[in-house]
Amino acid sequence: MSDTANKTPHTYVDAGKKLEDAASTAWSFTFLGIMGVAALILIWAGIFPLDISYGTLMFGTLIMGILFLIFIFVGIRAFLDKKKLRSIKAEEDANICQIRQWFQEYYSADAISNGMDEDDLSIDQLYFLRSENISRLLTEQFPELEESFAEYMLENIYQMYFPD
Repeated sequence: MSDTANKTPHTYVDAGKKLEDAASTAWSFTFLGIMGVAALILIWAGIFPLDISYGTLMFGTLIMGILFLIFIFVGIRAFLDKKKLRSIKAEEDANICQIRQWFQEYYSADAISNGMDEDDLSIDQLYFLRSENISRLLTEQFPELEESFAEYMLENIYQMYFPD
């Protein structure tokens, strides 16, 4: 059995979306972590007095302090991931542009439809036949594309030629 048969297909998430998620995660976790540590400091300084025993306060501070430090760590990691994702996004944008330009240069909507009699076919049949042609052309020209990215580009190109 081949390795490709064991792989489960996954939905492609573009780098721009990943970058937005990383930015949101970075700011949220960092903010919550800093606010939590500040709250613990204010509790120990007596500004926010709690009517609980010393042992409970100590145990709670230890647990919550660890949690808030983990939040800060996750936030910092997300900030570092943002830097990597920026370069990945630039590369992805260049690949998308290259593939779209190649398609526009060599193929028209008629070439993709490949002489299909559009009057005799339903919209669904037409979509699947056109998609099959685009997929075949993409695979022939760009065999190194990851499967999920190829599917993303197929939809992107289909919408470019057939926006209806």
